[in-house]
Amino acid sequence: MGKEQKDITIKDVAKRAGVAISTVSRVLNGLDKVRPETRERVWEAVRELGYVQNSLAVSMVTGQTKSVMMVVPDFTNDFNGAVIQGAEEYLKEQGYTVLIFSTRGFSGGDFETLYRRFSKLADGMLAVPGSPDTMDYGKWKKPFVLIDGYRRDSDGYSVEIDNEEGAYLLTEELIRNGHRRIGLVGGMPGVSLGGRRIDGCRQALRDYGLPEESLLLVPGPHFEETGYRAMTSFLDMPEGLRPTGVVAINNLTCIGCMKALLERGMKPGREISLVGFDDHLPARYSDPAVTVLSRPTIAMGREGARLLVRLLRGEAPKPRRVVMETKLLRRQSVKYLAGP
Repeated sequence: MGKEQKDITIKDVAKRAGVAISTVSRVLNGLDKVRPETRERVWEAVRELGYVQNSLAVSMVTGQTKSVMMVVPDFTNDFNGAVIQGAEEYLKEQGYTVLIFSTRGFSGGDFETLYRRFSKLADGMLAVPGSPDTMDYGKWKKPFVLIDGYRRDSDGYSVEIDNEEGAYLLTEELIRNGHRRIGLVGGMPGVSLGGRRIDGCRQALRDYGLPEESLLLVPGPHFEETGYRAMTSFLDMPEGLRPTGVVAINNLTCIGCMKALLERGMKPGREISLVGFDDHLPARYSDPAVTVLSRPTIAMGREGARLLVRLLRGEAPKPRRVVMETKLLRRQSVKYLAGP
């Protein structure tokens, strides 16, 4: 019987690549300050030798698991999927494994269980807050970054858009097309992301001299059911009282609004105008297509992951709050109303 091949060690990789063991370690652990040509030489040696890193041993030495926990409100929202895609792509490039959880239906006790069971398995956390955001980030004793969320009472890191401005632009689009009775679907006043979007809508009304009473607000969680229920209630109102244009607080509430219109044989921009957040597929390919505020969703996930990796490396990146740009995509779902 032939002699068994000995295990390949990091020392063997260093010898093959012609570099120090510490350099190989930096490359394998995704650390910077290694020249690109040196990094490639190390990886070439790894491939040639068939070296497999012992993750458990590395964890015991460095105190890091090279894993990141990612928490999203649900898996049904296309926005969350895009954020996960962007974050996961970057983290894999940096040698991290991603543990992804949905918190839909969670209570305070469920969050406590999540922290207790998985805090030791992850070096840091990326979180897309729910609406309302009920997570207690103070219990998380490791680096974390919020994506699409921001807490004024926290010194943590976040990646988001200017939500007030986004809602302002959507509301302004309706006002400039002659709409004076506007419905706003979803969100809770004063609560995180949705609250700031409500504030932006109200500010647009004030700036254009419209009374706040002209805003018909149907608050609620950012799910399809909220949009469906709100649009149904609007359509049940007498035509002279119901809103002529509706702002959906996110993509799911927009889909719910579209569903209610479809069931009545109506279309956005015909009987009632509709605008919303995020360039989701139903908005893009409906007839007519829906005007939306487009966000760089994949880039938001990638930027959040990049911030977190820098924190895990002991850096202190600035700014703490990264605000990414948006774009208003005008389509055919806003009807022009002539006259007062």
